[in-house]
Amino acid sequence: MSGLFESYELNRFGLYVPERIAKRPIAIDLFCGAGGISLGFIQAGFEVIAGLDYDYNCMVTYLVNLGSYPVNIHFIDPADKEKVNAKMEKDINRAAKKNGGIATPFLSGSGWIKQNPQFPGVSHYIYGDVRKITGQEILDAIGMEQGEVDCVMGGPPCQGFSHAGKRDVMDPRNSLVFDFARLVLEIQPKTMMMENVPGILSMVTPEGIPVMDALCRVLDDGGFGSYEALKQSLLNTAGAGAAFKGGSKKLSRKQARKEEIGDAEKSQMTLF
Repeated sequence: MSGLFESYELNRFGLYVPERIAKRPIAIDLFCGAGGISLGFIQAGFEVIAGLDYDYNCMVTYLVNLGSYPVNIHFIDPADKEKVNAKMEKDINRAAKKNGGIATPFLSGSGWIKQNPQFPGVSHYIYGDVRKITGQEILDAIGMEQGEVDCVMGGPPCQGFSHAGKRDVMDPRNSLVFDFARLVLEIQPKTMMMENVPGILSMVTPEGIPVMDALCRVLDDGGFGSYEALKQSLLNTAGAGAAFKGGSKKLSRKQARKEEIGDAEKSQMTLF
């Protein structure tokens, strides 16, 4: 009989279930912020194994509510560890002054996740500048191999890009959406999810190339789907279907493009 149950695992309810059912799909959340996307994925049945961001307050909020205990915190730049420790000590001292000398440091996993023990906490947090880390370094930190992660998701900031012509070429945020794509290609997950941003259909790179075209080209060149399929998928889920339905009104090319973008962005969804 023992051989019969070799491919079964004991789940949290004390039941033996097939191993493939017991294992949750694994996800990594880049630009995880305070944890909104991670929370949705956790509630949908994923195990979010790692979050990555470069904001102290977001890290504290994320780990209190979604982190495991204990949690593994990885610093991309060792200097950031000193800064985070100094900030944490300052916050504790400030809280102590307000509470008669008593203050409790934040504890990973002491918030929402503690009240919902049926869900696994996030066991790794990577703190630092995403531009300074590789996909392999992320995989090494979480103990996984290329191709094993089920989903890489995230919401890279796009504010550095222009809306139809105005742009700040030196804005450091210009590259973050492409760093997201770079890490997707380096990690090679089974799938990816990127949060949309308002107005992305009209955003262009410093070279004047539409951001969506450039993003699709990067993913295509990296073997993560064909350019045309990616672009059509992203356009459809960004609410741009209305732009291709045609109409009887004759417009100049410039007017047509402006109306096309306007219609698409009015119905733009938040995720693609």
